[in-house]
Amino acid sequence: MNIKDIAKLCGVSPSTVSKILHNKDAEISVETRRKVLEIIKEYQYVPYSKVISSAAPKTSTIGVLLSKDAYGAQDILYSIEEAAADNGYSIMLCNTGGDGRKAVKYMQILENKGVDGIICVFQSEEIPDTDSIRIPSVRILDRKSKNAGNTSGEIYLEMKDAGYLAAGYLFEKGHTRIACILGAGDEEIEQGYLKAYKERFILPGKEWIYRGEDEDIINVGITRCINEDITAVICANAEIGNIVYERLRNRGDVVPDKVSVISVRDSALAKRLYPGMTAVHFSFGETGREAVDALIQIMEGRKPAHECRKKISPGIRERASVVTAVNHIQGKKIVVVGSMNMDCMISVSHIPTGGETLRSRNIVSLPGGKGANQAVGAGKLDGLVYMIGRLGNDSDGKEIYNSLVSSGVRTDGVVFDDTIPTGKAYVNVGADGESTIVIYPGANEKLDCSQVRQFEPLLDGAGYCLLTLEIAEKTVEYTIRKCKKKNVKVILKPSSAERMKESLFQDIDYFVPNEKEVMQLLPGSASIEEKAQLLLDKGVKNVIITLGHKGCYLKNEEYEAYFPAADFHPLDTTGAADAFISALAVALSEGGNILQAVGFATYAAGISITRQGVQPAMVDRKELSMYQEEIEHFNGEGKSGLKK
Repeated sequence: MNIKDIAKLCGVSPSTVSKILHNKDAEISVETRRKVLEIIKEYQYVPYSKVISSAAPKTSTIGVLLSKDAYGAQDILYSIEEAAADNGYSIMLCNTGGDGRKAVKYMQILENKGVDGIICVFQSEEIPDTDSIRIPSVRILDRKSKNAGNTSGEIYLEMKDAGYLAAGYLFEKGHTRIACILGAGDEEIEQGYLKAYKERFILPGKEWIYRGEDEDIINVGITRCINEDITAVICANAEIGNIVYERLRNRGDVVPDKVSVISVRDSALAKRLYPGMTAVHFSFGETGREAVDALIQIMEGRKPAHECRKKISPGIRERASVVTAVNHIQGKKIVVVGSMNMDCMISVSHIPTGGETLRSRNIVSLPGGKGANQAVGAGKLDGLVYMIGRLGNDSDGKEIYNSLVSSGVRTDGVVFDDTIPTGKAYVNVGADGESTIVIYPGANEKLDCSQVRQFEPLLDGAGYCLLTLEIAEKTVEYTIRKCKKKNVKVILKPSSAERMKESLFQDIDYFVPNEKEVMQLLPGSASIEEKAQLLLDKGVKNVIITLGHKGCYLKNEEYEAYFPAADFHPLDTTGAADAFISALAVALSEGGNILQAVGFATYAAGISITRQGVQPAMVDRKELSMYQEEIEHFNGEGKSGLKK
């Protein structure tokens, strides 16, 4: 600071200030003299301070400008003081109170005091203009400044990293329905949260995200976000998290058993809460030490200011508020090896016959394919399901992947292929709900033995493997051999197959064809019962023949029974078989017997036909539980001709 700066602040000429400083102010008014002296006192101005400081020895003092509202301010201050002392410096502290103009004034005062350098601990919105300050400085910020310039070093956090890390951590714990409740200025945290979702090709529900002022968060945001759909909540801080705890307790939900909670800012409160709140943690000790080190390098001329910039990366401080997302006790692992297509659903008045041209009333594209459908069906029912399959590296493939992940399917075995597009299925759906399908295999053709071999460890410890003949028979045969070796039970749907290798039958535990597929595999006039027996004679352990609106027929060594269909009005039956098989696998994986599993699967299939499409029509666990009483009644009395 010099005479010109004082004159500017007082609104007088530099010569007026000079006369007052040298007691030559007889002609100057009392009011002007008082104003100048007050500014000199306020800014602790020392005449010729620049000359004195250049000639005098170093003061070994570092000025610290601190905004008490800056994230981690107290811990950063402690680490600055400790690091400064270790290097032979003391500190001079000024509290800016979050006021940028006050920060500029304090910087000028510190300069007048002859400090060797300044460290500024600020929130980004209060960054002062440091260009007029001619001593070394380093800024600690809660985000990287857009116009850093060359006059100051910079140690910064990226709150976008905190949002990304929090969401990614919850994804690793199996959560996909994650609410995010943030303060008005936390747009960067929201960007990180959305980035984590985008990388997994899924999007959060709009109602899961709220950003606003504290009062609005309490009165509106928390109530809106912690609906029945979510399994985890990201909070801006532990204070908001504490209110979330209270609201969840009031509605009877337990943290973390029902809902997990994580804060993107760690604090002492997060540690004191019960249960202790898991939080994203920045090392403020490292932050302060890095700032002191950078400032010393600038002061000693070892590095220019623009080279003294560093980002502090966050980590997770685990406590007790986050657990793996499990809505019920999951059964054994289910691995699906099969096709994935984009279904083009074409609504028609009736299924066209040879040479007939029809006008469609509606066309819609939806994720499909027998393998993906069954994986999504099992995932929505909270099965522990893994997918092995192949997609084109295109928009269709990413949409199918999105559907898998958002349904809770583990996608470890899914490969994106750059050389061939995603498979397609063209489905004609009649007014009565019946359908016909034409398939273009696409990337499914490259789901071969080598890919199954690559992801063979996924079969370790699995209870069931779901297969269809929409993929190459060699791949199916290879997978069945691996399943037999690892004691994994095989559930096979013979889609699109007019014949099968006789050797395959003996290693199939559950064979689930529809009536038409049985006729193709075993042509002739034999009855359903007789053909089921033929399949048992070939080595199949359990035969379940689905009969559309007539229900299904079960035959094994213990039971022979017809099961009626659940009483639902059909809109689209395309995905009924996939819904049936996926629910059958989940029920069996959870230890249900075959009769219980058939009842569970029958209702899952029944609900699915009331909706259009396949994957969007799959029932989730909560919906199916609404029919628990009917399912139990179905298991006990709903069978005709039961034999044991």
